[in-house]
Amino acid sequence: STPPSPPCLGLLAEELKRYGTQDIFVLCTRGELSKYRVPNLLNSYQQHGIIVHHHPIPDGDTPDIANCCTILEELRGCLENNRKTLIHMHTYASLFLTVAACLLLQLSDAMEPQEAIESLRNLRGSGAIQTIKQYNYLHDFRENLAAHLSTKDAILRSVSR
Repeated sequence: STPPSPPCLGLLAEELKRYGTQDIFVLCTRGELSKYRVPNLLNSYQQHGIIVHHHPIPDGDTPDIANCCTILEELRGCLENNRKTLIHMHTYASLFLTVAACLLLQLSDAMEPQEAIESLRNLRGSGAIQTIKQYNYLHDFRENLAAHLSTKDAILRSVSR
């Protein structure tokens, strides 16, 4: 059984629920949640009826393409169903902005990676998309996505035979 959450976690989850939050995306690893002294955060959200989308990605990293596709699919589902969705970050603003840029690139074939980066920098400041790794990830996103989807399609075709 999970130990009880500190009262502050319950208050946070209660407040988020009061604002109508239905879904929350958390990219922190469980180790990072412990490091930040909130190891029961995910449980607290769930106990208050908030759907948790936990996709642990170590700080400073980028998601692999399969994980990115899963995050994007879940995020699009929330947006298309007009669900009040929160992105929970500690030091992850740049990481989630990378995922947001991938969403923009997925939604618009006409948008170039640099346009997505600039769009997010206009909204969130010059610190958005900070690392060379994130920059390269975005510039390679469509190519990696196409390769991932073709592999997935090949597997589905062989299974259906």
